Amino acid sequence: MSNTNLFTIAQQQFDEAAELLGLDPGMREFLRWPQREFKFTLPVRMDDGRVRIFHGYRVQYNSSRGPTKGGLRWHQEETIDTIRALGAWMTWKTAVVDIPLGGGKGGVTCNPKELSDQEKERLARAYIGAVAHILGVTKDVPAPDVYTNPRIMAWMMDEYEKIIGESHPGMITGKPIPLGGSQGRGDAAARGGVYTVREAAKALTINTNGGDMAINGFGNAGQFAALLGE
Repeated sequence: MSNTNLFTIAQQQFDEAAELLGLDPGMREFLRWPQREFKFTLPVRMDDGRVRIFHGYRVQYNSSRGPTKGGLRWHQEETIDTIRALGAWMTWKTAVVDIPLGGGKGGVTCNPKELSDQEKERLARAYIGAVAHILGVTKDVPAPDVYTNPRIMAWMMDEYEKIIGESHPGMITGKPIPLGGSQGRGDAAARGGVYTVREAAKALTINTNGGDMAINGFGNAGQFAALLGE
């Protein structure tokens, strides 16, 4: 990640859109900031027996349209401002396509490449232990994002159900299909991006046959975009 403050960028983008829309000044100021944000420490027992403290975040940016929805990121340079920005963008995305959801985001500052599978599981369960009281199908629904995956979602769902004592597969998305996950979830973000580019090219009368496509990043979305864009 660069030193650029993503939340400052998100607010600048919002200010430009708000000006074009002629939003009421009070509403504009309300929407510039998260409704709720949580910062917490996560003590995790490492494989060598020592206890390590990780820093976790969950931002419920705006729930005016429904339960907040957004992914969980594990990255060594994760910050609260990154989470705020992505929560804001989730809010605008769900509103633009008229889905009855708000926007949220969460994360942990860590380098998952340095963690064993057992340490990842303990971290996932510790995270849910810290935020279970603010999650649920009518409150806030997490999902995979950077360096999290269906297996981690399964651990989180299991921990949540242990805490509340009930089965709640809808409390998290992106989980394995046998546990109630959705087919097509893996390439959904990339597929949406490819469709958007295709329709934009049509509207702008750009002939994409035989052309090259530049992809920034090669994570989950980038890899599937490369395959789907062929």
